[in-house]
Amino acid sequence: MKPRLEAKLKEHVLSETDGQYHLTYEGLSLSLLRGNITATDVRVESKTHQAHISRLQISGAGLLRLLIANQLHINTIVLDTPSVTLLLHPKNDTTAVDTGSKPLLEKLNEAVSRIRVKRFVLRGGQLETKEEGNAAHLQVQHINATARDIRIDSTSFRDTSRLYGAGSIDIQVQKLDYLRPDSLYFLHAGPLHFQTEGRELLVDSLHYGVTVSKAEFYRRVRQAKDIADMRVARIRLTGINGSSWVKRKLLAAEALHIDSGSIVIYKDKTQPNPPENKIGKSPHQQLLRLKQPLSIDSILFSAMDVRFTEVSDQTGKAGTVTFEQTSGIFRNVTNDSSVLTQDRYMRLHARSRVMGTGNLSVDFRFDLLDSLGAHTYTAKLAAMDGTAFNRMITPHLNVEVESAAIKGLRFEMDANDLRTKGTLQLDYDKLKVKFPVLSFFANRFLLHDSNPDANGVRHTGNVYIDRPKDFSFFKMIWRSIREGTMGVVGGQWSVVGGQ
Repeated sequence: MKPRLEAKLKEHVLSETDGQYHLTYEGLSLSLLRGNITATDVRVESKTHQAHISRLQISGAGLLRLLIANQLHINTIVLDTPSVTLLLHPKNDTTAVDTGSKPLLEKLNEAVSRIRVKRFVLRGGQLETKEEGNAAHLQVQHINATARDIRIDSTSFRDTSRLYGAGSIDIQVQKLDYLRPDSLYFLHAGPLHFQTEGRELLVDSLHYGVTVSKAEFYRRVRQAKDIADMRVARIRLTGINGSSWVKRKLLAAEALHIDSGSIVIYKDKTQPNPPENKIGKSPHQQLLRLKQPLSIDSILFSAMDVRFTEVSDQTGKAGTVTFEQTSGIFRNVTNDSSVLTQDRYMRLHARSRVMGTGNLSVDFRFDLLDSLGAHTYTAKLAAMDGTAFNRMITPHLNVEVESAAIKGLRFEMDANDLRTKGTLQLDYDKLKVKFPVLSFFANRFLLHDSNPDANGVRHTGNVYIDRPKDFSFFKMIWRSIREGTMGVVGGQWSVVGGQ
């Protein structure tokens, strides 16, 4: 029977894949009475796929039940050091997409009326994908997985208590590396751990950054684009809703925890501005455009250090603003229409240390159903030394704050794709600004050295800004703060500063 079984097996793989896949192996041993099968050096290959398994073991297969009732029961399946390499075609290459093919589990269900597997084990697996025509490259190394109580039949596909027919799944990955198609950015993560029983995904040591120097980056892109570097010690997705995925392919979870790390953004404005319309690209609008349906109750982040550095196109100098020990929470992070009918707003509350000295709290509210991307934001800044802002102000405005005792700042803004409006309150004493020229006149005739001033009059910054198409979401926030501050301090000084 062995030669006949081998020939039938290879013929079946070839016919079921329309001649695209070929099966080979080095050795095959059978024990029909015990239902044990062992194959070594197994290879399944096509033009775009290559899979290799050093050893495949099947134990406790009920072959008699298969022959009589067309039902297959297996005790254990073990794959030792499997490796899979995939060559992906570009997304716009429609000729490479087989729209008529059925998922593997459905094909198995058509061939055998019922399949039961008590335990499926994968040891030391590797996955590698490449994209034709670009530099995209994914490597997933040292994959260990166990699936228990697998059922494949007409009802298991609709069973919301199971994921892909399994009663439980546990996957551990040691390392994941991804190179973007343009080869400018990489993503590294690992170890990773996913388990359905705990409804949790853990990702350690995530790092997203550039593969080249700043000079080489701008030599390639030739535009004033952001250079981003992000590091996170651990990410935890908890309370994963498996039934939502089975029923609707909705990635739903109770919380995403982002535990300590840093975000560094660098931008060289001396480079040409990208000819880009940034209207409609605010964070909540980008969320709504995601192809993947998503619903996370809360995203919590803690101990994140954030740094923005921008090289001025006026002075050629780099100004930096920092937000240390940032923590906060996003609520109702979703693009799912059924969730939005219950609550249309995504909210953010965050706390931080501005320039390492000032305690800042901010609150955003994003209207996820507004066609113009409506959102509001408020902020409160506690007392701090205003000279700390020189790291940002001096390189950009060519002025220096010699002294400024900030007592408190508060602003409230209402914004959308068309405009931003609101008010800014800033209380301070002993403001003294040094200009390269006209310092005497600027300090005495253009600036209010305190607020409330010597006459007890409180100055308020009123903001109304029409949004230019090339202004990003974050640039509009910065511009609203700047305009409001100038309204309090005295607007004419910006002319002297050259901005």
